[in-house]
Amino acid sequence: MDQALPVASTATTRRMRKTLLGTVPVSSPLYQLHPVTRFITLVFLGVVSLFIDVPEINILLIVMVFIYLHWAKVDMSNLKIYLPLTITVAIFMFTVSIGFPSRLPGYHTFQFLGITFYFESLYWTFASYWRLMAMLIGTIQYFSTNRERETLVAIRTLKAPFVITYFFSLALRSAGMFLEDMRTIREAERARGLDETSLALRDRAKLYVMYMIPLFTLAIRRTDEISNALYARGYTPSGKLENGVHRSDYILTKYPIRRIDIIVISAMIITFITVIILRVQFGIFAVAQSPLRIFLLSLWS
Repeated sequence: MDQALPVASTATTRRMRKTLLGTVPVSSPLYQLHPVTRFITLVFLGVVSLFIDVPEINILLIVMVFIYLHWAKVDMSNLKIYLPLTITVAIFMFTVSIGFPSRLPGYHTFQFLGITFYFESLYWTFASYWRLMAMLIGTIQYFSTNRERETLVAIRTLKAPFVITYFFSLALRSAGMFLEDMRTIREAERARGLDETSLALRDRAKLYVMYMIPLFTLAIRRTDEISNALYARGYTPSGKLENGVHRSDYILTKYPIRRIDIIVISAMIITFITVIILRVQFGIFAVAQSPLRIFLLSLWS
């Protein structure tokens, strides 16, 4: 469902479009692109980093994503909720790397606070972290700028089987409802005087476990409601009507593919294929080719 939310402003009133993870102005230039073009950005940014171990390139991809979000007029302040996740992942990865390093012959070592560090092991963790962050930020940018409807239009445009679209739409709708229910429960507790900041870490963990009871109850209730609604509208996993005729896809007529979409999609596909060939056939984008790594190793010589 297309939701436009009015937001008060000192100068003018902006209409905001609700996405899966936030809101975007209706006037955003992002919506000049076809939904399938935006969907391919998710696939491109979420997968291309798997073939790139050079951290500088992955950091550049993250910067490009933030430039893209700024161009799309996305409120960057909403992204701060992911900061604890990025810090937690970094702490976990480097703790494992320091506690259980690779001790291959020829690795460079140094001492700090009585602990022996292996440079190659640490740098591989550093490179892996930024590769993971590039994939994560690439995924967040998509779900922060697109609605369920646009994702489904993209999948239908790619001529995916109806059963895939059918279950994918249910998953997206369920995820959106789950987040809304979670937000409603937390706001209800805060309205009753609960201060989460005053709770110990153990009590917070117990609190989140307790959330599961009402969330699962609401999910089960909504599952039955969605099932009945789909049945009443004549939907079947095969995508056919009772007489065996396929349903017409009227919604696709509202999203024409333009020249800019073909150019952007072609550029992403060519770039993706080029990166795979360079990495698989020629070994380019390996961590050993990182300029920062080469510079740091030169300090030992």
